[in-house]
Amino acid sequence: NVSYESVFKGKDGRLVEVECNNSMISDNDGNYIAGVSIFRDIAERKKAARETREAKEFLERVIENSRDGILITDERGNIISANSAIEKLSAFTREELPGKHISVLTIKDKEVRKKIIEKTAELFEKGFSSYESVHQLKDGSRITLDCLSSLVKDEGGNPIAGVSILRDTTERKKMEEQLLQSEKLKSLGELAGGVAHNFNNILAVILGRTQLLKRNTETAPGKEEKRRLSQEMRKSLEIIEKASLDGADTVRRIQEFCRERTDDRKFGAIDVNEVIEHTIEFTKVRWHDDAGSRGIKIHIEKELTPLPPVLGSASELREVFINLINNALDAMPRGGRITLRTFTDKGRVVSEIEDTGMGIPRDSLDNIFDPFFTTKGAQFTGLGLSSSYGIINGHNGAITVDSGEGKGTRFTITLPVLQKMVEKEERAKPLDGKIEKARILVIDDEGEVRELIKDILTDRGHEVEMAVDGINGLQLFKDKKFDLVFTDLGMPGMSGWQVAKEIKDLSRTVPVAVITGWNIELQESEMKERGVDLIAHKPFQTEHILGLVREGLKLRKQFKAA
Repeated sequence: NVSYESVFKGKDGRLVEVECNNSMISDNDGNYIAGVSIFRDIAERKKAARETREAKEFLERVIENSRDGILITDERGNIISANSAIEKLSAFTREELPGKHISVLTIKDKEVRKKIIEKTAELFEKGFSSYESVHQLKDGSRITLDCLSSLVKDEGGNPIAGVSILRDTTERKKMEEQLLQSEKLKSLGELAGGVAHNFNNILAVILGRTQLLKRNTETAPGKEEKRRLSQEMRKSLEIIEKASLDGADTVRRIQEFCRERTDDRKFGAIDVNEVIEHTIEFTKVRWHDDAGSRGIKIHIEKELTPLPPVLGSASELREVFINLINNALDAMPRGGRITLRTFTDKGRVVSEIEDTGMGIPRDSLDNIFDPFFTTKGAQFTGLGLSSSYGIINGHNGAITVDSGEGKGTRFTITLPVLQKMVEKEERAKPLDGKIEKARILVIDDEGEVRELIKDILTDRGHEVEMAVDGINGLQLFKDKKFDLVFTDLGMPGMSGWQVAKEIKDLSRTVPVAVITGWNIELQESEMKERGVDLIAHKPFQTEHILGLVREGLKLRKQFKAA
């Protein structure tokens, strides 16, 4: 018998695929006497086979070219085949996987494996399951995967195979985390906006009273004890004043937490050594007084060399050094040594803060500057180092860390040297010479702030009337004549904007200064539209208030002449 396939040509010229089976017929003596050929049209069968083969090849190409990893397993979970994408999602090549159980792809983590077991049970119960897993790559790094698994069943409903599709979601997860952090920061900024107003009211009182005390504190000549006490009081008041100003800057940065710095108008020439000296003084209560009362010895060592100035904000840099010293103290619960070192290197000012504490675990070093990341526990915010990173970055500098468990920690800050000397930020200066006296109306619902402004103004000879809200203030303005009006912005009943508008309707020649704890910035056209001529932000310095009076009196003369 002989079988083969051939192609016949029909009468109509059509080619027909046939299967030929040929047999020979023999007589009783074994001699071939005839032949039989059977021809069967196999065109449909061949067509079906080709379609099946093409479909199989197409499916294989789809699987092979998929960017997602695809695994096919038997009913016991042993891998039958894998596409090439699996190599990018695991520590195996596709040739190594067949015959291995699918569990070899799961990292050795108790919680992860527990979840896989639960999802496998779900797969056999429902016929499908989806979950998130963690896989380890050849280089040891880990990625997150979305896994979708389905069972393949026979006609009787019995599982005969499984298909798993794995998708790398590492980048997506990072973006989601960044979005989450952004939302947290946005919420923090919104919360800060509400807190800042009250905080600024408190700081305004502290700062104002401190500056009044400073101005009235004079050294008593010839009396050594009084002179010493007076000097100590003045030094303490200066520290309180500087802390209050730093607090005001901190509030401003909280208010601007979600905004990017657009200029460096508030930057000036800064001596980093001076910033460090102030920082040591600021933190003395904790590293000297508090630690000493608990029998803990903290040694502060300074290795400071003369430095060229840098362009920056002293209060912001102080915040960074305070954060780092506080972190060092947290790392040394039984005492130790903190060394502050400065020097110059290749046109940059370098500062090092080194402690002998417990150090930072290696697996945490990559994350310590991330917002909300902390190794100290839930009671800490995890914002100190991220805020410090942002401040140094805003100064065109860099901050790095070198640490290890049990080896202490060293933070290094580098800042560019100020190539061209710039003028330091102008501080309000005492007004010299004869001061023009004015009748001033002060409207503020905060009693302490209202009294403070009155004391600042009357101390310089101005005549002051006070009102507890906008309605009383407007009535006073109608009953008496005033050269200038100070009004708080946020008041119950009638806001400062409404007060300013009403006063301008009554008299265009009286300047209005708005005092606010909110971080508002208005263009000149907006101020004119709202009836506002001047703005003072809380907490304010005494000389700033007096400077506004001088500006207001100049404006009054201009308004009268117009």
